[in-house]
Amino acid sequence: MTTAIRTFIFLIILCCTAIIYTAIHDRSVQLSHFNFLTNHQVIAVNNQPEVKNWLLYAYPYNDYRFGVSKNEIYHGKSSVFIVNKLPIEQGFGLIRQTIKAEQFSGKTIEFSGYFKTAHLKGDVTFELDIMDGNDELFRRAKAVYQPNDPDQQWQRFSVIASIPDNASALSYSAQLLGSGQVWFDDFNITDAPVGAKDTSEPLRFQKPKHASDSPERTKYLNIVGYNTPPFGELNVGNQSINLKDWWITDDLAGEYSLTQEGNALLLESIVEEPHFGVALKRYQFKNPNVQGIKFSAQIKHQFVKSMASIWLRIEDKDKNNLAFDNLRFSSAGGSSDWQNVEVVLPLSEEAEIISFGALLISSGKLWLRNPHIELLYTPVKVHSNVLSNPSNLSFE
Repeated sequence: MTTAIRTFIFLIILCCTAIIYTAIHDRSVQLSHFNFLTNHQVIAVNNQPEVKNWLLYAYPYNDYRFGVSKNEIYHGKSSVFIVNKLPIEQGFGLIRQTIKAEQFSGKTIEFSGYFKTAHLKGDVTFELDIMDGNDELFRRAKAVYQPNDPDQQWQRFSVIASIPDNASALSYSAQLLGSGQVWFDDFNITDAPVGAKDTSEPLRFQKPKHASDSPERTKYLNIVGYNTPPFGELNVGNQSINLKDWWITDDLAGEYSLTQEGNALLLESIVEEPHFGVALKRYQFKNPNVQGIKFSAQIKHQFVKSMASIWLRIEDKDKNNLAFDNLRFSSAGGSSDWQNVEVVLPLSEEAEIISFGALLISSGKLWLRNPHIELLYTPVKVHSNVLSNPSNLSFE
């Protein structure tokens, strides 16, 4: 073998070694912020599971991952965890469950559980939200933990709230704000200890009739359709997806577009950091014999940073909100194939305007097809789509 050939082979080996070293080094850099995860948890991060009867939600949606751990547990067989895969302090990931409030009416209750953190750069927050009979959030009990040690061992949390007789639903959540990892386990809802102080505070969304006429508020009312004239009388049954039958306000110009793709409508963001987009239909309605209304459709979404959903709103003759639901306690972002969704609301004699449509918060794409309106002639309870009782509080 000549000297030239030996030199050539040596150079090839040297180049291959350099390439392999660079690849390994780059991968170690990319995964360096995962070095506090065990192997089984890395698998769970890459294959985000469903946690039975819990909503998994994040913003930005793709910056957080969820998983079930069989190793890191406080009690029982498993815990649930949230991890932010990026070394940043912005954004949040949460798990949420919403239940009917009937069994806790008139009681003072405690929402409690345990959490553990690793490499935490942010806060761990727990909330218990109370909705009244009009489906409005009006009280919240909240606890925020900022451990001095980013690697906090299992610690108990607790929030206390008195549930009024007119409460319709309770929604409780645990959140990671910022980056790092947090595990949750052994949640519980019980009667509060004797003498425990109610930690909830008033929190009510402002209805349009009480709002100021600021440019920002006017823009919001335009986007969600309060200032859109009704298209005529409501027709029940299948709804057209022809673009001329839907409305997207001029206030969304430059942020969102509404187009038709075959048998579906496509609502999508067209700028990097939009606010929220709404496609809607709006009709006059008057039928005192009807007790409820259902809006159903099929949706799919792609690369949604916050939330994609449908919505339904009932108004009186003065455009005051009588009932509203956008599935905020059961909707998520990211990407999802076609799924069936529906919203059911009660109708009172004051109802005179029905508005419904698709909602996209922040960036992404949302497709809607087969929209359908059905009138209901039997009593309808608010929150017909939430759980009757707490479920899977230990994430088994």
